[in-house]
Amino acid sequence: MKLGLLERLVLAFVVYLVVVVGLSLLLLYVSSKVGSLTTEIYRVDYKKKEVTDRLIDDLIFMEETSKKYMLLKDEAYLTHIVEKSRDIAGKWNYLCTPGIPYDAQEAEMLKRGKMKWDDFLARFYNEVLTLPQDPQYLEEIFEINGKVIDELVKVVKSSNIRAVRALDQKVIYLKGLGDEIVAFTWWAFGIALVIGLIIPLIIYGGITKDIGSIKRGIKHIAEGDFSYKIPIDSKDELGMLAESFNTMASRLKELDDMKSEFISIVSHELKTPLTSMKEAANLLLEGIGGELQGKQKRLITIMDQGINRLLQITNELLDMSRLESGTLQLNLESYDMNKIISAFISEIKPYADNKGVRLNVGYCEGPCSVRVDKNKILQVLTNLTHNAIKYSNEGGSIALRLTQNNGRIVVEIEDHGKGIPEEDIPLIFEKFYQSKTTRGHSGIGLGLAIAKSIVEAHGGTIHAQSTVDKGSVFSFSLPVVT
Repeated sequence: MKLGLLERLVLAFVVYLVVVVGLSLLLLYVSSKVGSLTTEIYRVDYKKKEVTDRLIDDLIFMEETSKKYMLLKDEAYLTHIVEKSRDIAGKWNYLCTPGIPYDAQEAEMLKRGKMKWDDFLARFYNEVLTLPQDPQYLEEIFEINGKVIDELVKVVKSSNIRAVRALDQKVIYLKGLGDEIVAFTWWAFGIALVIGLIIPLIIYGGITKDIGSIKRGIKHIAEGDFSYKIPIDSKDELGMLAESFNTMASRLKELDDMKSEFISIVSHELKTPLTSMKEAANLLLEGIGGELQGKQKRLITIMDQGINRLLQITNELLDMSRLESGTLQLNLESYDMNKIISAFISEIKPYADNKGVRLNVGYCEGPCSVRVDKNKILQVLTNLTHNAIKYSNEGGSIALRLTQNNGRIVVEIEDHGKGIPEEDIPLIFEKFYQSKTTRGHSGIGLGLAIAKSIVEAHGGTIHAQSTVDKGSVFSFSLPVVT
C-alpha cells in the first residue's frame, strides 16, 4: 500500500533530518578533535618548546654569570644568579609536571636533569662560601660546572627537539585534518543537496503521476466515456479521490445507459405513430379525404412540416442510440468517392439554390476508392453541408473539396458564415451540444455527433476549424482502398 501524502512528506523530512543530523554530528566530532588537538598544541607542545628554549638560554646565562661572580666577586652577579635560579627551578618543575613529558623515558630523563640541577645549585652555593683564590683551582671548578651545564643543556635540548618534532607532526596532521574537513564538508553539502533534491522529486513524480491519471480520467468523462476507470490502487488522499471519481463515473455510466435506453425506447415508440400521422397528412393534402380549402390546406401543410421535423429528430435519436450501442450495421462496399460526391451534389444543389448559396466542388484527380456504407457517408455529407448552407449568408458560397493525402481521402466543406467561437470547437461533436451562435436554429445538437460516430465507425477521423465572422471548415478523412 502506498503511503499517503502526509506520510510521504513526514518520511522525506525524517530521512533528510537524519542525514543532516548525522552529517552535523560527524562534523561536530571532527571539529572537536581539531579543537582538542589545537589546545594540546598550544598548551603542551608550543609552551614546552618555548620553556625549553628559554631554559637553555638560562642555563648558559647561569654558567657565564657564575664564572663572572667567582672571578669578580660582584654582588650584582650573585643577585642575578639567585633570581635566575628561581626561574630555572620553575621551568624544571613545569617540564616534570605529569602530562608534559611524552613518555616515561622522557619523564625519567627530565627528573634526573632536575636533580642534577639541584645538585649543581647546591654545590655552587657551597663553592661561593669557600671560594678559593688559586686560579688553577677556579679553572677546575669552571670545567666541572661547564660539563654539568652541558649535560643539563643536552637534556633540555633533547626535550626541546621532541617538542618541536611533536609540534611539526601535529601541525601536519592538523593540516591534513583540515583538508579532510574541507573535502568532507563538500561531500556533506553534495549529499544533503542531492537528498534534498531527489526526495522532493520522487514525491513530486508520484503525485504528478497520480494527478496525471486523474486528469486522463476527467478527460475521458468530458468526452463522454463513462466506462473509464482511473488505475490508482493506493489508499492515500489521491487514491481516495480516484476511488470517488471511479464511483462517480460508474454512476454516470448507469445514468447514461438508462438515458440512452429511454431515448431508444421512446424514439422507437414515437416513430410508428409519427409515420402514420405523416401518411395521413399526405393523404389529406392529396385530397383523398375530400377537397381542402386554402386555410385547411395551410394548416395540414404546417402539421406535415412539424411531423417531418419530429420524424427527423426521432431518426437522429435512433441512429445515435444504435451507434452508441454498437448495433448499427454498416453495409460496406467499394466506391469511388468522386462519384459519391457527384451524386450528393445533385441532391443538395436544389436546397442550396433555394437558400441562395453557390456550391464550388473540387474533385480528386483520378479514382479514389473507399470501402464505405454509401448511405451513411451521404448522411455525414448531408449533415455537414446542410449546416454550412444554413449558416451561410444569402449570396455566399460553399467549397466542397476532395483530396488524397498519405493513403487517406480527405473531404473538406468550407463556408463563409458566422463561424464558431474557439471555446466551442472541442465540444461541437458532443451529443446535444449547441454552440451559442447556433442556438435557436432547428435541431437538437445530434447531427455532428452522429457524423463523428459514423466517420469513426469507418476508421476515419473528423475535425473542425473556425474563425468567428469568417467561416468554418469541417473535414473528415477515410482510408483509401488499395
